Amino acid sequence: MQLTEMESTVAIKGGKVRATNMERLDLSLPDGAGMEIRVAFNELVAPESPLQQISAVEKLQLSALSVMSDDNTRFCVSVLTSALLQLNPKVQLRNKIFKTLPTMGCNNPELYKATVLEIIMAGLTDPKTSRSAVLGTSLLVEGNGALLVPRIGREKKGEGDEEMKVVGKEEQGRTDVMTADLHPVVFSALLKGITQLWHGDFLVASSAAEASTVLQHLQQLVKSSTMYVQQHFNSDANDIPQELHSLKDAVFEVIQHPSCPLDLRTNCGQLVATITRTLHKGNLQQVLQSYRFDEEQSELPTLAQLALLNGILSISHGRDLYAQQDRGTCLGTEVLQAVLKPGMQSSDGNIAISVIRVVHQWTLRTLEAFRSPGELEMLRVVLDPSSTLMVRLLEYMWLAWDHFLDSVKNATKDSFVNYMKIQQSLSVEVSGQHFLGVCKLLLEDLCSRKFRFSAVSCMVPVVGAQNLLLSYPQLPRTLLNQLRDPAVASHSAELLEALFTQHQKEVSLDEWQDLWLSVFLDLFSKEMQTYGYELLFKKLLFTCPEALSVAVKKLVELAKNPVSEKLCLLIMCVKIGRCSPHWLKKCQENNKESDEQMWKSILPYETIKLCLWHTDESVRTAAFSLLCESPKSTELPEKEELELIYDYYLYNLTTQSPSYRQHLLKSTKKLFLRIKEGTIALTKSSKKKGDKEHRKDILTVQQEFSSKLFWQMVKNLYNGANSMRRTMSLQVLELFQTILSGCYNDLEVTKLCQSKVYTDTLISVLDDSYETNKVIALMLLQSTPKTCEDPEDTQRIHALIKAACTLASACRPPDTITAGYLFKYLSSHPVAISIVKDNIKDSTATENAVALFCMFVVQFLQKEVQTAKESLLKAASSGPMYGLLLCVRMLLSDIPETDITKHHHTWQEILKIVLQLCYQVSELVAPVVRNSSPEGHLPMDLNPESLEVLRATLQQSLGNHHNERDIMLSAEATPQELVKAQAVSAQMLLLCAWRCVKEVSLIFGDVVQKMPLSPRSDAVLTNEDVVMIGQYFITQLLETKHRGAFEQSYVGFGRVCEKLWSCEEEELRKLPASWLEELLATIQDESDTRLCATRRSAGVPFIVQAVLSSEPKMMGASCLKTTMSTLLRLAEETHYSGSEARIHSFNILRAVYKDTRLGDLIIPYVSQGVKAAIEGYRGNSWAERNSAALLFAALITRMLGVKRTQDDLSRKNAMSAQVFFKRYPELYDFLKIELENGAAGVKEGKLVPALFPVLLLLARLAPAPLEGRMSAISLASFTPAVLQCSASSVLQLRALASHALIPLVNPHQLEGVIEQISTSASLSNQNALHGCLLCLFKLVKNFEETVCSPSMKSLLTVMWSASQKNPCLVTRASALELYTFLAQRKLLQESSPEVIGVVSDACTIIKKNDLFLQSMPWSALCQKQATRFILTTAYNLQEEHDITINMLISHSCYEVRLSTLEHIEGMTCLEGPILMHLLKCIHTEVHPECLSLVYSILSKQLSSPNYAKEMIRQDQLVELLYHIISSAKEETCLELMTRMIQLSSVLMITLLSMQETSVVTEKAIHQWLEMISSFSLSENDTDTRQTTAQAVCDILPHLVSHPCITEKIRLVVYEIMTTELQDDSDCVRDTVSYGVSELLKHHHQERQQFYLQPTRVMEKVCGIIASCEWPEASSLLVKLSLKEDLPEGFGLTQEDDRVFDKGEMNIYSEKMIVSQATLKALSDALTLNSVASASTLTFLRSHVVPFLCAPTVRQDKIPEAVWQIISQEEDQLLSLSQLLSLLEYDIFYIYEQIMSLKDTALFCVRHVDLWLMRLSCRSAIWARFSPLIDEESSLVKTVVEGLNQSVLKNSFLCQIIEELSSVR
Repeated sequence: MQLTEMESTVAIKGGKVRATNMERLDLSLPDGAGMEIRVAFNELVAPESPLQQISAVEKLQLSALSVMSDDNTRFCVSVLTSALLQLNPKVQLRNKIFKTLPTMGCNNPELYKATVLEIIMAGLTDPKTSRSAVLGTSLLVEGNGALLVPRIGREKKGEGDEEMKVVGKEEQGRTDVMTADLHPVVFSALLKGITQLWHGDFLVASSAAEASTVLQHLQQLVKSSTMYVQQHFNSDANDIPQELHSLKDAVFEVIQHPSCPLDLRTNCGQLVATITRTLHKGNLQQVLQSYRFDEEQSELPTLAQLALLNGILSISHGRDLYAQQDRGTCLGTEVLQAVLKPGMQSSDGNIAISVIRVVHQWTLRTLEAFRSPGELEMLRVVLDPSSTLMVRLLEYMWLAWDHFLDSVKNATKDSFVNYMKIQQSLSVEVSGQHFLGVCKLLLEDLCSRKFRFSAVSCMVPVVGAQNLLLSYPQLPRTLLNQLRDPAVASHSAELLEALFTQHQKEVSLDEWQDLWLSVFLDLFSKEMQTYGYELLFKKLLFTCPEALSVAVKKLVELAKNPVSEKLCLLIMCVKIGRCSPHWLKKCQENNKESDEQMWKSILPYETIKLCLWHTDESVRTAAFSLLCESPKSTELPEKEELELIYDYYLYNLTTQSPSYRQHLLKSTKKLFLRIKEGTIALTKSSKKKGDKEHRKDILTVQQEFSSKLFWQMVKNLYNGANSMRRTMSLQVLELFQTILSGCYNDLEVTKLCQSKVYTDTLISVLDDSYETNKVIALMLLQSTPKTCEDPEDTQRIHALIKAACTLASACRPPDTITAGYLFKYLSSHPVAISIVKDNIKDSTATENAVALFCMFVVQFLQKEVQTAKESLLKAASSGPMYGLLLCVRMLLSDIPETDITKHHHTWQEILKIVLQLCYQVSELVAPVVRNSSPEGHLPMDLNPESLEVLRATLQQSLGNHHNERDIMLSAEATPQELVKAQAVSAQMLLLCAWRCVKEVSLIFGDVVQKMPLSPRSDAVLTNEDVVMIGQYFITQLLETKHRGAFEQSYVGFGRVCEKLWSCEEEELRKLPASWLEELLATIQDESDTRLCATRRSAGVPFIVQAVLSSEPKMMGASCLKTTMSTLLRLAEETHYSGSEARIHSFNILRAVYKDTRLGDLIIPYVSQGVKAAIEGYRGNSWAERNSAALLFAALITRMLGVKRTQDDLSRKNAMSAQVFFKRYPELYDFLKIELENGAAGVKEGKLVPALFPVLLLLARLAPAPLEGRMSAISLASFTPAVLQCSASSVLQLRALASHALIPLVNPHQLEGVIEQISTSASLSNQNALHGCLLCLFKLVKNFEETVCSPSMKSLLTVMWSASQKNPCLVTRASALELYTFLAQRKLLQESSPEVIGVVSDACTIIKKNDLFLQSMPWSALCQKQATRFILTTAYNLQEEHDITINMLISHSCYEVRLSTLEHIEGMTCLEGPILMHLLKCIHTEVHPECLSLVYSILSKQLSSPNYAKEMIRQDQLVELLYHIISSAKEETCLELMTRMIQLSSVLMITLLSMQETSVVTEKAIHQWLEMISSFSLSENDTDTRQTTAQAVCDILPHLVSHPCITEKIRLVVYEIMTTELQDDSDCVRDTVSYGVSELLKHHHQERQQFYLQPTRVMEKVCGIIASCEWPEASSLLVKLSLKEDLPEGFGLTQEDDRVFDKGEMNIYSEKMIVSQATLKALSDALTLNSVASASTLTFLRSHVVPFLCAPTVRQDKIPEAVWQIISQEEDQLLSLSQLLSLLEYDIFYIYEQIMSLKDTALFCVRHVDLWLMRLSCRSAIWARFSPLIDEESSLVKTVVEGLNQSVLKNSFLCQIIEELSSVR
């Protein structure tokens, strides 16, 4: 049906009419309706579009009004009214009908009213559904009954639409409509609807979705009921229907039900209050008294009381609340008193929300009372701020403001603001003083509770910022410093904003700026940026715009001596200022003369450049974003800006910080958007103005920048570039592709993307190590245009297909992934599609590219499957299958749904073959992954045939890089060789097996998830296929033992379950539940041998996890309920004890509790799980106890959250006991009973395993802040049992009990508990004594700030335990540890007789140290604690006790030595004898930890050269240095090695600072530098490399002027620095960068006093090298260009052939960057020196020959002339001609290696990265030096010709060819 023009332009309220707005109506046409009405009715009921429904309503309106017929009016009104009873609120069609319907009654109002009421009443009394009652009641009350009153609609007039006046009085009309006889009908319908919805629907809802829908209807019905009562019954109503009483009782029942949601309860409370007020004739006081809101007498639940109180306040007027009653009280105070009591006593979330809502409602009504006319005396008395009620109200607000629910906090803040308005309404002066006092009280301890910040910020406008700042002048600084703390940063910012905003209104501009600008500028630190400093500073500057110029001016001055914080702040200010046009205009006026040197007339370009080069990444990022971003999106960047931006890209793509990389990409995106939109805007404006020349100049600048940046990003994808550079370059290229598409024609980006070099470079990236790079490269490749006619392109595609097939069958998994991406790219290339189609054996009619490639890959897979059937080991080495399976999976992932539908039969056939092959592969590898020991399984005997297979496997092993002839394995092989061969082969076999299972599982999961299933007509998989796939997963997860295999099976099975749960076919939808049911039955069947009780039940928990986590929420978690009840029954029932079923249940429960996807659905089962786990600790078998322990650990994480610190028992990992037991109330009594039973067992001397988890759980709790006041939960009842447990005979249990005691003791109980423990201590039971001492130590340590004198007296009563009276060394050591702690905290009087006696006894046990003492258990521990005690308390050890520090350092017990050295480490300056003794200890000390401390102490003490020279002779320093150098080479302890390097650095600096330099020989410096160089390599740990970097930087100041340091030494140092500048650790690079920056200042090369970023420092270092003496300097630069930083023995050899171990690797280092920097320095030096003749250039042989590749081959393969140069003596010089001859042959040799490794000249898809990097380094040197000699090289020419024949020539290869072609 065609719509008319009028119909198609219909507009209704709510915006556009969309197809989804089409409503389905079930209506019946009245008999006798005319044709027009019939047509309109059909359009309304069965529309073709939403517009047609709207048009139908208008047609019915016209029919009712145009034909003066009562029948027509009745027909139309009844149809539309019936439609309203089926439409939900806020539906557009309903709105249209609701507005249109009343206009139909203007001709016959009585008929209209009767018809509407008849239809609505019929709907209200409809027995079938309660929905009509809901919608019908809503129609009666909506718009105050507007539907029942006819009115004249809009009439179209000649000059426009004008709404006519409504006929009659609407209010009177509405009153007349609802007569008294209709009220009982309405109330009966309401009663029936509420009852049905609550009892019949909500309480029995089977799912959350169903319950939510019912709840919406119930809410709507309750609201409509309230409005109906309010509209039709006032407080004077006499004729009240009896049904109103029944309605109140029904709603009252809903309020009291515990399952009633909070919002529904609140609405019901308002309805009950409204009805009750009507029944009590408007007397609200009687309403309040009728429900007795006294907790002791009222039977109402607390939530019901609060709902009623809220309802009373909602229907009350403010003046009525404070009308004095008979008893002298008022309603307002009674309501507030009633609500505050539960608010103060409960922390339940629902109660807290309800209470604060009532309080907020009370504040609103009270404010309303002030606006009402009348006497305020009652208000003044009741609301006086000093009254008891107001004090309680404030206390409650402080409590609620810190609630864990944000809604409670926000409502509390609003209530407090209203409270302040109330007090100000009473008296402004009194309230000001009152709130000032409150502010001062809160500011005294501001950080103790977070609400204090928000409360003070609310009061600032009232009390005045100046008043607060006069009382607390340091408040701004304190608050700003707290922006570093994430816990309070936002709260501090809120208070700061309130202060400076209000302060600006109170003081002068200068005074405000002096205070706030200085505070914000002086105290800023980078840590604050993370927590909102920038937004706060922006608000500060916008508060006073004049302050912006002042801030920028100050910061520009500070930039002359740049500190990173100030530079960040400067950029921040400029960014803020750029948003202010007024400020920008002002800057332009002030800087008219120096525009060329100023950026935007704001900042000097030098300042921006300084920021862009700064070593701090945050400064660089801020400056870069300033250049890239602009408030005006069409503002094109200028040429100077683009040059700085391009320079920034050159040096900042390799940052290792993900956040800074994201910042760079964000700024790049904004830059490209500016260029795009600015170019478009410029093009449009120039067309209008005709200024084409100006447009051309600007576009040329943008085009040159875009082209230059594009090719730089392409060049960055060279072989050897680190992952950061490659990823960032690809992402920038992706932005080029996606953003600059709108201005391709202007910037000529299309030509760039069509370049063959660009395409080849992207193809080479498909072999990248990181899959994210492969994904981006593939996306870019697929978006580039493909050519079909180029013969070279056809040859290249042929080579790519061949390479992809080779890689797909490779053993290395990364190769197979590369093959998958190659196939994905080729499947979109027309030439590849044509080639593949010709190579498929079984011709098919399909033209689908993906299908063709799937069939192509399947052909190869069938061959490998056939090989595996013959020998799985052979297949593992030559055709491991998993690569081709991965390719199939990746191809299938690209199929769009439309493609599946279009080529339905094709895909059905392909998937049939694929599934069959998958089943075959699974069966072939099953014996390996299902073996009980899959890691070493090798199903073969060592016969000759097997040896040949082993040899082939070794040849293909992942770690082997040798030729085939290097591997010899025969029957005469040694047992060691055979064992190794078997080990490697077993690993290869396992790798093949589990990866095959992985790919098969993922294919099955993807196929089921992606393909259409029954009952769709285009279903690709049958039900039988799905069932078979499900059975495959069940079998795999039940029987597989290899974790990698069943984890991937779990992923696929999860996808299958997710799809099946949502299937329309019931048979498929029920499959997951049936599988789970069968599994649970299998677990209980002890005879089933498929299950594995070890390996944590292997894949069994994953089956349960996959089914439960994918179950849709709308199903009500029925499967979860059934499963959990079964598993918990198995875990709890005693007759399952020791059975495998119980072990499986523990393991499955552990997995379920750990699954975060189940969320809160699992919470109801946590308590039962804890009980089962603790019961499992009592199991007889180790497997059962182990599983129970793992389950308990998972439950701890689920209950208490993830650990925030490594220490399990740290307070940061604790949860409030009140919150814990509120969530899990049934655990309170259970834990208490378990603890008491365990304590009884301890008392009897029994071992109680279940005590451990109970104590551990208690130790993770924290006492409630207001324990006993707000909650009945108290942990004090656990204390006696825990103290009894501390007397256990098990040491670890005693220690855990002491930890568990801490949260049980409140600070006010501390004194009593300490006294109780101290009194119980005695020598009769050493276990109990030890427990007492442990408990005392933990308590004192935890409550050290609250330990008072009475507690100290109690502690001193057990001091005898630290003396000789106590024979047990364990308890004596614990006592000494306790009193040492007290002494360190100055809580012990060291002059008291008790302390002196203990000191004497401690000295005795240290001096005694005889064999008898050493033979006693724990003697070392006791001596250690004794040492700490005497070092802390005694000052005259030598005089009084004949003990010296040197004696302690030389003690035979290493714990004593260690404690002494720890004590010495804290001393600032040592005496001479101690220092000399420490020097001797270097030679005598054997314990690594002690020796490390000795080195650390000496490094600290000798760091001052003057002090070192005074204390130690020079020859001793030299001797010590030699000793350290020799010892460090053999040291294995990393920490000790670091300390040795640190001390050697200190000694070297001390020696270099001495005047007499004869002792500092060149040999010593060389040996030290040799040690430093060896420790700076990448195979060393980060701390060692960091220490060496610092050591090198420390001696840099002596390099320039010290006479003992020769040029050779300087060059060695510079070489070390180049190595460290390529270090993997940014800390190492930054350290060297600081050192080089200081060195540059000495060389006067840098005027700017700031530190360069490390990536720029490399060029500076090479420049310094080039400025040194030649040929040493030039030789070193060539050496650096050739040298490779590969650790010795990197990778794997045949002697140590492992599959997975790869050793240390520097992933940051880029060989090409070093090479480029060195050659640039060489070029600059040659240009500067104007070298005219090549004969003057010479090079050290020792710096060149050892770093070439050719000398590693045999002599007979090297030309004679080259060999003569190589065989020269070490100290010989090479001429430039000789150097080029060596390079020539080396280049040719490397080329030969590449040719031997390549696959059909496909350089970029095979592993030749290392050789290509070597070739690039040599080609760069060749390009620089070869033009100096006018000779041609035939070998290099051959290499160039060979490289030009390469099928793929990426940018890197093109650069090599270009450099090698520079032969003249």
